[in-house]
Amino acid sequence: MTSAAKTHDTDPYSVMIIADDGRIDGYLTDALSADSKLKIVGHYFSGIDAISAFRRQHCDVVVLDIGMANEDPLTTIRRLLRVDRHTKIIMASTLSFANVRQSMMGFEIGAAEFVQTPSDFTGISSFAHFQAEFCRVVRSLAKARRQEGVRPAPTARPTPSPPTEKIELRPASRERPQILAIGSSTGGPQALMTVLQDLPGQFALPIVITQHMPKTFTTVLATTLSKRTGKTAVEGETGMALKPNHVYIAPGDHHMTFRGRPGNVEIVLNQDPAINFCRPSVEPMVESIVKIYGAKTLLTILTGMGSDGKNGAEMVANAKGTVIAQDFETSTVWGMPGVVAKAGLCSKVLPVTSIGAAINKLTAG
Repeated sequence: MTSAAKTHDTDPYSVMIIADDGRIDGYLTDALSADSKLKIVGHYFSGIDAISAFRRQHCDVVVLDIGMANEDPLTTIRRLLRVDRHTKIIMASTLSFANVRQSMMGFEIGAAEFVQTPSDFTGISSFAHFQAEFCRVVRSLAKARRQEGVRPAPTARPTPSPPTEKIELRPASRERPQILAIGSSTGGPQALMTVLQDLPGQFALPIVITQHMPKTFTTVLATTLSKRTGKTAVEGETGMALKPNHVYIAPGDHHMTFRGRPGNVEIVLNQDPAINFCRPSVEPMVESIVKIYGAKTLLTILTGMGSDGKNGAEMVANAKGTVIAQDFETSTVWGMPGVVAKAGLCSKVLPVTSIGAAINKLTAG
């Protein structure tokens, strides 16, 4: 399919794979090939060959082995995004520290998601679990890319078509917020950096974040946010007290909740079952916050697949707190913020570059 070609909603989603010929490549190919809603339209063992082909044909999703031996995957990501700034790039690799650091840099420059490929499977059920999760992510991102339209001509700068539903806004809380909670998923690391960088150097509130990520990733995310924003960002630990101008991130594979009263709140981690397929999930974080802060809760829902955070946003709205959602145009996937916005739970729906300023206005003394 050329850049001028059109797709239909019933057409299989098109996927390009860029991976070394080996075990990871085999897992990716086998998983995608078994899903009738997905079609591999290109399979390349080098970034140069893949980019050359990508210039000639549109595809809905690109899956990139971030640990390729003789390639610079970050350069490949940059070049893919130059061809199509809406490209949905999924990074795949085993969960080594080196691959995690590489993937975090990939997030910073525009990759959408990371999928862990185990170094080996112990049984058929393990591969089935990987396949189900991997294909779910590919389908969600492919759907989002298709909503943004066929790739434009190189000289064009189109704006994605926004949803047709009317968004009804509700008044912001009359109470000054005492805590900032953020939920994010696909495309979240880049959005988080944008929002946090726009907050003042001495922000008066503690900031708590649930970003859908596996363990090890959240450790690197905390380090990266500290470097990029100048704020102290850490993974949350049970018993850790919340402090103003500090950022607390739910560690991978743990829900992060809170206990106490305003001014004396501490973190409580747990490994209760996943919620909305997620652990950590936004829901338990927000539920525990609303019980403590009520109308003084400020919740921001950033880009991400699915609907995690909707129930929490309803709780914030019912408590007369304030909810802000990222808009369709700047979201990698308008899933999480979209369901919150369309449910009429938000006081503002904003581009990611405007959210920091809105938070500053709401929290100013």
